[in-house]
Amino acid sequence: MKKLGLLLILLMIFSTVGTTFAAQPAIDTAPYQQEGDVLRLVIGTTDDIAELDPANAYSFHDWEILRNVSDGLLAYVPGSTDIEPRLAVDFPTVSEDGLTYTFTLREGVLFPDGTELTNEIFVEWANRSLTLQGDPYTLISNIESVEAGENNTIIFTLKEPFDLFPVTIASQPQLYPFQAGDFPMDEFNNQPAQIRGVGPYMLTSYTIGETAVFERNPNYYGEPPAYDEVVFVYYEDDAQLTLAIETGEIDMAWRGVTETEVPRLAEAENLEVITLPGRIQYFLFNHQTDIGSDINVRRAIAKAIDRDEIIDRALSGLAQPLYSMVPPGFFGASESFLDLYGFSDVEGAIEDLAASGYTADNPLQLDLWYPPERYGGTVGDAMAVVEQQLEATGAIDVTLQSAEWSTYVVAATGGEYPFYFLGWFFDYPDADNYIQPFASCDGSPGLGVNYCNETMEELISAQRALVGQPEREEALIAMQDFFAEEVVGIPLWVGQDYMIYNSDVVTNVIVGAPLVLEYRLLQPVQ
Repeated sequence: MKKLGLLLILLMIFSTVGTTFAAQPAIDTAPYQQEGDVLRLVIGTTDDIAELDPANAYSFHDWEILRNVSDGLLAYVPGSTDIEPRLAVDFPTVSEDGLTYTFTLREGVLFPDGTELTNEIFVEWANRSLTLQGDPYTLISNIESVEAGENNTIIFTLKEPFDLFPVTIASQPQLYPFQAGDFPMDEFNNQPAQIRGVGPYMLTSYTIGETAVFERNPNYYGEPPAYDEVVFVYYEDDAQLTLAIETGEIDMAWRGVTETEVPRLAEAENLEVITLPGRIQYFLFNHQTDIGSDINVRRAIAKAIDRDEIIDRALSGLAQPLYSMVPPGFFGASESFLDLYGFSDVEGAIEDLAASGYTADNPLQLDLWYPPERYGGTVGDAMAVVEQQLEATGAIDVTLQSAEWSTYVVAATGGEYPFYFLGWFFDYPDADNYIQPFASCDGSPGLGVNYCNETMEELISAQRALVGQPEREEALIAMQDFFAEEVVGIPLWVGQDYMIYNSDVVTNVIVGAPLVLEYRLLQPVQ
């Protein structure tokens, strides 16, 4: 038995310059303010609910919801990338061949209705995800079987050894148990009426694009959380969210404030700012479309993009150019796109386009899809710069297309868009998680990429077999080099995320590098 932990180097801290912004109409949060004996916390965000079925959910906010209403065998230590037992009594025992992991389930864990969690119930929910194979299935696709053993044990058998397995399952809502009746066992339900697990809270009601209400689980096995209710308010854009935290309409602003306003907000006596490593931003192709299947087109777009210009013109310099899907600070990170395509190569892009028959007389008609508010109000400006860069080839006509997030994420990951923009924060803190979900035969369909290549499969397996060995760095670089050569997707930049909270109202705000916010830890100021 071994104690497992990983350290993620925080990516960067940028200086910012405050600017003014136009006030937006405020959302009425009065119904959710403190009243009577109900202790309530109000959190604002520009995120939104997309898909809440644990076997199919694969966005940051959906996972956050599921992490707070249920729990896994292992979980991140608050504020850290180390892992600790939760529903498991201890870390697993591992067989000599590295294929079998045996956990012992904690006793006395109850669902809100009083039903006790057993290893049979846990296994039933795990097998549901393995059978339904939703969007994040790639993260558990190496599991051959899950079985209930003697003495309340849960036995995972893998298809091939993977030393990061305990770390990967520490973040997996796919392997969480939920109360009977909340989800059908034989199909997805992405918008259930409520969600009740074995975590500290229950999601009792929600309206997409408006609010979500969490109530304390009366049977939570751990220390009862301080707040009776946690209410999320969903804002349309960063300007609304920024105004809401500044005026006291909400107690916390979690991801999505106007970046250039952060220094000014930090000067307020009652506001505290936590700066966190941000998500990477990138373009993806659906490789089963005419555009996505054309290697010349993919390489031409990669060459035509000038990241520094995008950051300077659209992002106020508040980001770092990214030349691999693996961001700086991770073991094995490279700059493969810079090595292959340079900072920008318009002439090379023109040649690649011509090789596929696209010229000024016959330009490529390219729809560029993006969510306008999901990643902050500057994304539209960034896409406008990209449009200009691609059209500078004289052989591409770009049409910018957008959709609100709950519609966008389903369409993008469902393969409806040939070329589209997304953001990513790791599922587990390892370079593997920045390549494998996008480029593996198992993973890429869940993100709408639909890429499958035998050489890439071999490269992914090779670096996984070397976890913990110095030779792995070379294997990780080879995997990234091939990703860039194939242009599976195009990394663009990495920025920052922010938690801003009213320190007169709430304390003990712990958000670590995995960006996991556990509502149970939040405490009211006495």
